[in-house]
Amino acid sequence: MTDILKESLQYLFISTAISMLFAPIMINILYRFNQVSEIKKTKLASEQGTNSVFMRIMRTAKTNGTPNMGGVLIWLIVPLVTYIFAPQFSQLNALLAGFLLFGFWGFIDVAVFTNGLKNNEKFRALQETFEWRLIKLVIAIILNIGIMYMLYKTGTFDTLSLTNTIAISITPAILILLAIIGQFAIYSGELTDGLDGLMVGIFIIITTAMFFLLTVQQKYDYLPFLAITLGVLIVDLYFNIPPARFWNGGPGAMPISFAMFFIGLTTGNIIPYFLMSFVTWIIMLSSAIQMISIKFFHKKVFKIAPIHHHFQAMGWPQYKITMRFWLFTLFGCILGIYIGVL
Repeated sequence: MTDILKESLQYLFISTAISMLFAPIMINILYRFNQVSEIKKTKLASEQGTNSVFMRIMRTAKTNGTPNMGGVLIWLIVPLVTYIFAPQFSQLNALLAGFLLFGFWGFIDVAVFTNGLKNNEKFRALQETFEWRLIKLVIAIILNIGIMYMLYKTGTFDTLSLTNTIAISITPAILILLAIIGQFAIYSGELTDGLDGLMVGIFIIITTAMFFLLTVQQKYDYLPFLAITLGVLIVDLYFNIPPARFWNGGPGAMPISFAMFFIGLTTGNIIPYFLMSFVTWIIMLSSAIQMISIKFFHKKVFKIAPIHHHFQAMGWPQYKITMRFWLFTLFGCILGIYIGVL
C-alpha cells in the first residue's frame, strides 16, 4: 500500500506541474480565438422571463467575456498524464475512452453550438427549448451506451454490486439503464459549473473522498488516476477562484462527472458515489423540475434554474453559495465514506 500511495503522490505532483505550464497557454489561446462568454438576451424570453433574470445576475457578477472552454485543461491533461505514467488495465481504458468522448462532446457543444453560433439568434432561441435539450440528451445516452458496452466487453464487469451482500447481474437492459443514469450524472456535473469555483471545488472534494475510500477498501487500481485528476483540478481551481480566468464548460465538467460515476460503478461504490455527489444531483434535478414545469404547466418553480442561480437571484453573493455547496458536498462525502467502509 505504501508504494502505491507514494506513486500516486508523484503522479499528483506531475499532473499539477504540467497543468500549471499548460493553463496560461490555454487561456491565451481561448482569448485569441474569442472563445468567451457573451451574455445576450433572445426573443424567446420576455423582460420578466428567466432569460432576463439570468442576464441581470450574470452582468452583476461581471462574467461577460470570460473564456468558457477552460475545461480543455481537464479534458486533455488528465488522460494524457494517465496514459503516459499510470499503470494500464482494461477498465481504465474504458474510463479513458469515455473521458475523451464526453470531453469532446462538451467541446463541440461549447465551441460550435454556444460560441460558433452565438450571433445566430434563431439558434440561440432553439437552444433554450425543451425539445433541443431532449435531442442532446438522447444522443448523449447513445454515446453512453457505447461506453457501458465497452466496459462490459472487458469481461471484468458482469455484476453490479450495490452493497457487500446485494449484486445484480449485468444484462442489456441493465446496461441501458446504467447509461441513462450515467448521462444524468454527466449533466449534473455540467450544470454545476455555473459559479466561479463551484464545480471544480465540489469535484476536488469528491475526488479526494473517493481516493480515501478506495485506499481504506484496499482497491488501489484507480488511485493513480484519481491522484492525477486531483492535481489537475487543484490548478483548475487556482484559475477558477473569483473572478475566474475561465469557465470549465462541457469539456471539463462532462468528463470529470463521468469519471466519478464510472469509478463508483466499477468499484462497488455506487451508493457512496451518489452520497458524495448529491449536491450535483440536486442542481440537476432543480433544472429538470424547472423545464418540466414551464413546458407542461407554464409556471416557474424557481426564479431561475439551476438552483444556485435561484439563490443568486435572491441576492446571495456567489462566494456564499459556492462555499455552502462545498460544505454540503463535504458532508455527503463523509457519509459516503462511512457507508462505503461498513
